[in-house]
Amino acid sequence: MPRSARSFQREADQLRARGLTYRQIARQWKAEYEINSRVAFRLAHGMTQAEVARRWNELWPDADTPKTAKQISYWEIWPGPAGRAPSLDTLNKLAYLYRCSAGELLDGEDYSDLDSLSAINANVHDPSPPAATSSGRISKVTDGVIADLETLTDTYRHLDYREGSGRVSAEVANHLKTMLGVSNRTPTGATHRRLLRAAGDAAQLAGWLAIDAQKYDQAEGYCRLAVSLAEKANDRALHAYGLGVISYIRLHAGDGKGALDVLSVAQSLVPGRSAPAVRSWLSEAVGEAYGFLGQPKTGITALVEAERTFDAVVPDTTPVWLGFYNAECHAARLKGRCLTRLRQPRQATRSLYEALTLLPATFVRERAGTLIDLATAYVQMRQVEQACDVARQADVISRRTGSERNRRRLRELLVDLMPWSDLDCVQSLYRQVLLN
Repeated sequence: MPRSARSFQREADQLRARGLTYRQIARQWKAEYEINSRVAFRLAHGMTQAEVARRWNELWPDADTPKTAKQISYWEIWPGPAGRAPSLDTLNKLAYLYRCSAGELLDGEDYSDLDSLSAINANVHDPSPPAATSSGRISKVTDGVIADLETLTDTYRHLDYREGSGRVSAEVANHLKTMLGVSNRTPTGATHRRLLRAAGDAAQLAGWLAIDAQKYDQAEGYCRLAVSLAEKANDRALHAYGLGVISYIRLHAGDGKGALDVLSVAQSLVPGRSAPAVRSWLSEAVGEAYGFLGQPKTGITALVEAERTFDAVVPDTTPVWLGFYNAECHAARLKGRCLTRLRQPRQATRSLYEALTLLPATFVRERAGTLIDLATAYVQMRQVEQACDVARQADVISRRTGSERNRRRLRELLVDLMPWSDLDCVQSLYRQVLLN
């Protein structure tokens, strides 16, 4: 009996738990099940052809020619007579979905072993992504190695935006472990500090992923590690940002005062004109904290300061770990969220609609969070039908990305809607969020 994609996924999960990468799983299954690489990588991710087509259409929408399971099948059976050769663009996009290189999907013959230097170089520089490399195989951490590690962190960051924290949290944890495991293999002090900054970035990212999964104790542990690494690297901006992430853990627990205490320390680390993106982001967090404390006037003052400081934000002065804050869509999104905390719903809706217009389609989890903020603003204005309509959209996205944080926020929104529980739209939303 043919195996289902889900049964392959269960086997892949077991192999991943033993430390195998997707590449290793695909290679093993190619030999064991006599399948080609395109099929092996898809099954390693537990995906059907229809699911690959759906993800493709979400990431690269084309209203005229959306991809179908049949097209995925054509590419998989090539070079058979009924197959169709995938283009370079197709291979690149499949490689993105399967987290591999485009060349690995072609099943070409490998003659690299005929290069007399290949065995020697393999001991010095492994061409595989650093996260798929055990720390014991990185004998010397050069700036080039760190650049690869930084690139991989940013790749995980963008995968989180598109597919949710559940898809990358384990990889980020292993990636961080790799960097910590080789931290004593840097040749110079400057290289060592760069590695510490890179590890600090991965640690704060792991913290955000844990927040999304509502694992707050784990999140704080990662953030404390990020703060420690930043302090050792003498990176005051990353130090302040790590504290800022901890303040959000306090905010999520409803502790506005605790958040303000942490933010006060964070702001003292980046005074004057330094790190404008960090200072603006921290001021926005201060505004939210005052919103939790029911002090809208002080909160609005903090929000005005965040906007004023944001005027000085440019790409050249924005750290990669705060790159999302460099775009107008995210500034508008965070402003709208802060205004809902401050119970300024009319201004909030303007900012949130601006954010939804500007947000790239691939930033799916941020879109769900923005829709929840918009629904909250509508509830504050007692526009219940609009709130329910927007919340339904957010629920669909939150389920797709597996965001426990956004699912919790939707359940909290249901509590706010209780005064209107006799309305059909509210009852329908209750059923969708709680029963499906």
